[in-house]
Amino acid sequence: MKDNQKQAEEQLHDFPSFRMSESTQDHLHQQLMNSLKDAEMQSKRNRMLMNKVRIGLLTAAALLIFSILSVNLLNTNFNSGNEENPVPIDQEVEPEDDSEVDSEIVPQPDDSANENLFNPVQLEQQANEILQAIHNRDMDVLASHVHPEESLLMSPYYSVMDHTVRFEKDDIAALMEDTTEYLWGYGEANTEIRLTPSAYWENHLQVERFFTPDEVFVDQQNEQVETGNYLQTVFPDAKIVEYYHAGTEQYSNLDWRSLSLVFEQAANNEWKLVAIINNLFTP
Repeated sequence: MKDNQKQAEEQLHDFPSFRMSESTQDHLHQQLMNSLKDAEMQSKRNRMLMNKVRIGLLTAAALLIFSILSVNLLNTNFNSGNEENPVPIDQEVEPEDDSEVDSEIVPQPDDSANENLFNPVQLEQQANEILQAIHNRDMDVLASHVHPEESLLMSPYYSVMDHTVRFEKDDIAALMEDTTEYLWGYGEANTEIRLTPSAYWENHLQVERFFTPDEVFVDQQNEQVETGNYLQTVFPDAKIVEYYHAGTEQYSNLDWRSLSLVFEQAANNEWKLVAIINNLFTP
């Protein structure tokens, strides 16, 4: 501004003095100075206004860029947290090619599914409970172990015939009160074994000797007394627990005995009792 005033004053001195009075020159000088001041102030205001506009535009641009970056960052984080794009509930996703389906994902039929439910230790424990129930004449406990759909077969010898005695699960609880004499089989000289259930318990089962067996075979063949695996052919889907009592030297080991408890799987996959079979040496 000082440069403009100086230039204006120099130009005023160049005006011919004889054309105006000194007061007129002073008045004119003062008006000119005021005009220059107004022009300078207006220019300064314009510059300030432009600076404000420029700052406002830069601020708006910065906010817009920040908003765009924030939206992109949120979308990136959301997508990274989902491995797959969401699929509408009512839309089924089908593979484009059956050959692309991973065979490890598709469930394969397992033929050994039922076999995996078999626990030898648990089955032997169940057989021990049955043995104790027979000894105690506790028919309610025995009935709880009997197969719900299959009848309970009882044989005094290692054979199963059409006439072998069978009892339904519902008949087991009152078995010791049953006074009927059943034909259980044939003994020495082809004599009939006709006994009530209570007498059969006493004369043929005699489970006490199997509380301390010489061996227990769980789902294994006892080759010491039988090599043809006979019971497994009669009950192909069964698991067998055999209590074996070896013979004595006094009788040349011919007084051995065994008791086999035969189990088959019920609908609930539990192993349930279907047969109680004695085995002993027969001449």
